[in-house]
Amino acid sequence: MRILTIANHLDSTGGLERTQLTNCRGLSERGHRLELMYVQSGEFAPAWQAITASMTQIGTTLPRRANPVRTFLAVASALRAARHLRPDVVYAYRYWDLPFAVAVARLSRASVVYHLCLPPPTPVPAWLRQVLARVDSTVSVSEDTLRLWRDTGLRTDRATIALTSVDLGTYRPGSEADRVKVLSSLGLEPADFVVLFAGRISPEKGLNVLIEAFRKLEGKVARPRLVIVGSPTTSSDPGEAQRYVDRLHALAEGLPVTWLPRRHDVVPLLQAADVAVVPSLWPEPLSRSILEALACGVPVVASRVGGSPEILTGWLSECLVDRDDAEALARCLTSLHGWRTRDATLGDRCRRFAEARPSSEHEVDLIETAMLGAMRSNRR
Repeated sequence: MRILTIANHLDSTGGLERTQLTNCRGLSERGHRLELMYVQSGEFAPAWQAITASMTQIGTTLPRRANPVRTFLAVASALRAARHLRPDVVYAYRYWDLPFAVAVARLSRASVVYHLCLPPPTPVPAWLRQVLARVDSTVSVSEDTLRLWRDTGLRTDRATIALTSVDLGTYRPGSEADRVKVLSSLGLEPADFVVLFAGRISPEKGLNVLIEAFRKLEGKVARPRLVIVGSPTTSSDPGEAQRYVDRLHALAEGLPVTWLPRRHDVVPLLQAADVAVVPSLWPEPLSRSILEALACGVPVVASRVGGSPEILTGWLSECLVDRDDAEALARCLTSLHGWRTRDATLGDRCRRFAEARPSSEHEVDLIETAMLGAMRSNRR
């Protein structure tokens, strides 16, 4: 197949960007020709170059009211470039790229496959409903995300659930010596109880709830330390994003918190942590952060929202708390204090749980099948 995929920016801002890159790498390794159109470059650019036949930078995929003439011309130029690529499948991950994807498909007689990694906007605008009806096949990262897209105009009867996976070779438990080395580099000690948040810093991620919960650990657990790794999203208004960060710093004043900027490789930090936390307030489609921590042999506490309950099943469901419930989050963190000595097998059980999940090969199988099915349907 000739697959054209569309990206807004080639950066590691969140799970969507990593999921798109990982899945496209899997398709490329199977011999499919992969073309990429993107708006902004970023630290993932070399990885994309390694798996694509071509990379085309464009101005935008959607005309903007603020500058209609310039953006309309940019879209027209991008459509001409896309048509010359003659794709069989246009593979989109963001709903605002769908009008462009559908237009390219019409010009090229291609199929449109939409990978659901985000909840729908509220309300769903009329233009999006019209475009969603022209999507040939849908892949969703979770049952909950697909449920949210019902009654939006999207044909959910043509949907495949492909649970997000992670590379178990990259995300794996580390040695005690490596853990001590990482902690030392952060000014922390092996005896510290290290709580880790790694992700983008935005209101829907619930960092304020985590900080409130962490404050409740004082006097209940010995040597608690909170490590926050991340930066505001690039799409956020810079002023508002900074004001939110300032509010978090004020909320954390007086607490033992280590703030680190976003980084591409979080594996050493995951391996060094005692607990990872995903305190989301929004319907998190399927958090890679949960899977990455479990694969590293680290327990996770997460909000009971979105696709998170589809990951933390069985005995791990005890690690789910209601969103915006700092008290429950604090209790769950307290229960995990000292697990490395009190329950030394917990890390191994977390790793085995990650190993028992569907593999990345299975995920790509489902995506590939959805694409081939969309192509056959279009030919008929």
